[in-house]
Amino acid sequence: METDKAMCRDVRLSLIAAVCVGALLAARPSAQPPGAGQEPAVTFRTDVNFVEVHAIVTDETGAFVRNLSADDFEILENGASQKPAVFHLVDVPSERPFVPAGATGPVEADVRATTRSFAGRVYVLLLDDLHTTLTRTGLVQDAARRFVQQYLGADDLAAVVYTSGRGEAGQELTNSRRLLLAAIDRFQGRKLPSASVEKLAVHLRAVDDAAFLAGESQPIRTTEQLQAARTVRDPDDPERGLRARRTLTAIENVAAWLSDVQGRRKALLLFSEGIDYDVYEPFNRGSASGLVADAQQAVAAAQRANVNVYAIDPRGLDQLGPLIEIGARSDYPQLEYGNSRGALRELLLSQESLISLSEETGGLAVVNTNDVAGGLGAVVLDNSRYYLLGYHSDPSGWAGKFLKIDVRVKRPGLRVRARRGYLPPDPRAAAATRTLDVAAGTSPALAAALSKPVPVGDLPLRVFAAPFKGTARNPSVLVAIEIDGPSLRFEERDGRFTERVEISIVAADQRARVQGGDRQTFDLNLLPQTYERVRSTGVRLLSRLDLPPGRYQIHVGAYEATGGTTGTLPYDLEVPDYRETPFALSGILLTSLAADAYATPNPDPELADVLSTPPVATRTFSPLDTLTLFAELYDNSSRTAHTTTIVTTVQDAREGRTVFESRASLEVSGRARTDVHKTELPLKGLNPGLYVLRVEAAPSAAGGHSDRREVLFEVSGARNP
Repeated sequence: METDKAMCRDVRLSLIAAVCVGALLAARPSAQPPGAGQEPAVTFRTDVNFVEVHAIVTDETGAFVRNLSADDFEILENGASQKPAVFHLVDVPSERPFVPAGATGPVEADVRATTRSFAGRVYVLLLDDLHTTLTRTGLVQDAARRFVQQYLGADDLAAVVYTSGRGEAGQELTNSRRLLLAAIDRFQGRKLPSASVEKLAVHLRAVDDAAFLAGESQPIRTTEQLQAARTVRDPDDPERGLRARRTLTAIENVAAWLSDVQGRRKALLLFSEGIDYDVYEPFNRGSASGLVADAQQAVAAAQRANVNVYAIDPRGLDQLGPLIEIGARSDYPQLEYGNSRGALRELLLSQESLISLSEETGGLAVVNTNDVAGGLGAVVLDNSRYYLLGYHSDPSGWAGKFLKIDVRVKRPGLRVRARRGYLPPDPRAAAATRTLDVAAGTSPALAAALSKPVPVGDLPLRVFAAPFKGTARNPSVLVAIEIDGPSLRFEERDGRFTERVEISIVAADQRARVQGGDRQTFDLNLLPQTYERVRSTGVRLLSRLDLPPGRYQIHVGAYEATGGTTGTLPYDLEVPDYRETPFALSGILLTSLAADAYATPNPDPELADVLSTPPVATRTFSPLDTLTLFAELYDNSSRTAHTTTIVTTVQDAREGRTVFESRASLEVSGRARTDVHKTELPLKGLNPGLYVLRVEAAPSAAGGHSDRREVLFEVSGARNP
């Protein structure tokens, strides 16, 4: 075994970092169909001139039409007929996450796993705090939370991004509802006051400060007064234009980041009151012409990446605030900003921006309606069933110009919705973005796989991570990676079976800054009897990361050299500050009698004295097996002697009944200390099914401190341990 352990540098430009960088840039001065429920395997795009088109076909009642064939479609690019090279009907069911009996929500799995193909949907929730009024913060939060809680499928991935570039507030792509909801709860609207209101205030101050303060209006008597009033400028115009640019740049960056995801719809849910900057007055509004170009770039990026924008206006039908405010303060019918016309124009401009972004990218705009829930349901339907068409465009006709796409259905009475076109990519720019800064020695295949936004499942793997206090200044995180034996492609040489496995781990914090990582390679050179065992089970690889307390997304990748296959996945983890927290549990480690069936070429030395077998990343066990639970307790709760009680239970997840319970007590001297908790859990007698393992601990010292951890596991019907 050869181990090459080195700190990894970031191997990809994360979504959060991409939008933050875009916000900083914007702040500068301007210048045969698969079976139902399965996504098609993304293996057909091989060159840069392959164009994907997602077509949603409905009948006169609005119902989706499922029985079409490739011959029913006609695709035109700039008026020229294109022959589809790919045709798939995508029909993905909306599977809800499992909620154990008696629980208020799903128990998050502590193990992440890849499959042969990622079958979920991809959503980015872009929260436009720059264009949401503070008082409507709750409306955006309610709508976004509703989407996560009611519409996000068990296999879907979603991210939360702020247009202001607050990377620490957002959340990278994950299927953790808890983390997504936490990111949504950090949202707060910060929209500027209405331009009409601000212009009216400037005018009133100029006419008569005293009268303005008294709430009185002064009539306009002369032509000069009227001319001066009409030339009043919005004092927030530069900032208003900057904010509009940052929102458009965020859309562009999200689309660019998702461009490497092929074979599926990618939905960008823009929760926003829209951009109310008047681009139709280029001589009076300093950012008007620049914003037109920015909007074109944002739409072009979305069209190029085949990202569909779904604009969701939280205002619904309650949009009379500015009109009421102006009507109560002014009686200047000669001035647009002195009556309801100005506010109405701003409203129409903002709605127009949302509708245009959606229509030009093949999405839907949920505006002027109080049925936000219905709009969110339509978004899910759009991304659950559609026709995937693909053709090869002729690059000789590109010349950097926009190419119009027209998708038609030959059957009468049907409607089709698809993106309207795209701006071809610059091959030189595309090649530049694929150059990754990775740790020395990282294989190109693994670096490329880690750069993709969604998991790569060509090499199926399972990953588990658990934080501990550790002995160094920073907490220690144990990472376990398991690869099943049938996925490894051994070669026989001189009576032995050889394979090389490479793993790469990158831990990025909430600001997308790399805080730690690891790279290891393992040369397996096995005798026939060992090969047969590993081939039927698999290998387990362990790693330790020292990470500062905080919120992380750990990107794990594995590469097997013989077959040239890779697997990647993200793992979300919160690392507590164990030295400052009054009382806390470490992560929960599980091992079993059958753990040694997997070859573990690098056992963890810190666990050698406390566990007889390595920690496992599997969560499916034989009923003949016995589990061993291991955790550490960190008690800083009191300086006086006290007792800590630890309760371990196992509940049938479907029936809610307790099938195992144990209690333990620790006498604590009163000084800060670390204790070990270890319990054996025999599975004999448990029926096949899902179970929730729960560890709860609390000190008797005053303060009400406690902590608990939950692990969801399954008992299989197999009788072999």
